[in-house]
Amino acid sequence: MKKRTFGLISAIALMVCLAGCAQTAKIETVETIEAGEPVPVEAEPQEEDAPTADASAGDEALRSYSVAHVDGAPDWDAISVLDIDNQQWLDPVDIAAHAQLCYDDEAFYVRMWAEEADIRAEYPADDLLANTYEDSCLEFFLSPVPGDARYLNFEFNPNCAVGAQIGTEKANRTRLVRTDDVYEASSARTEDGWEITYKIPFDFIRQLYPDFTAESGTVLRGNFYKCGNLTANKHYLSWSPIDSDTPNFHMPECFGELVLE
Repeated sequence: MKKRTFGLISAIALMVCLAGCAQTAKIETVETIEAGEPVPVEAEPQEEDAPTADASAGDEALRSYSVAHVDGAPDWDAISVLDIDNQQWLDPVDIAAHAQLCYDDEAFYVRMWAEEADIRAEYPADDLLANTYEDSCLEFFLSPVPGDARYLNFEFNPNCAVGAQIGTEKANRTRLVRTDDVYEASSARTEDGWEITYKIPFDFIRQLYPDFTAESGTVLRGNFYKCGNLTANKHYLSWSPIDSDTPNFHMPECFGELVLE
């Protein structure tokens, strides 16, 4: 089990050109968040006809998942599993992925794992600008506040390297660089692949979404993905299916429902 820990570093503020997972090149702003420090993030103006996280094309195709409320450390054996089983845009590959999500009064807890023979893990945990989507990668996208067009994406490789961003679309997203161990991520190689567990503290979410609440009955939107742009078998897998002719995970109108128990 590999634990991701590293100390505070100097603040980073630069513009970089990167190619995002399942998307074309884009300009990306980098924001460094020190522990407990709110970061001003300006959302891009939303066009009148732009889809929001609440809008959905073809709701009948979207999936729903009940997010269990837990007390103390999650008992993953008691948490329902969702399958990331929509293989899209490329020929099917012999790769499977799954996820679990739960919450308490302080954070979301995420567990994801992949059955994957040829694992790529080039980026180390301390690479704060890692393009994790190039490695074997498991991803969770979340719209924390209904009606807010911005969404978060958390993308982890098997070394606990993380790419986290916020924005309203795939282009011009803001990368959220944490200089503390906010996610407390841990990973492990398994008999047939690898897994990752981490948490997303509500205090962190509220730095970006002051109106965020996590109460029983709340319905949020999100999606889970598996990809690996530079792996031996390039692939794109999703939980809630994506209605797009070209690879693009950044379609919040296709996010599934996450119902808080």
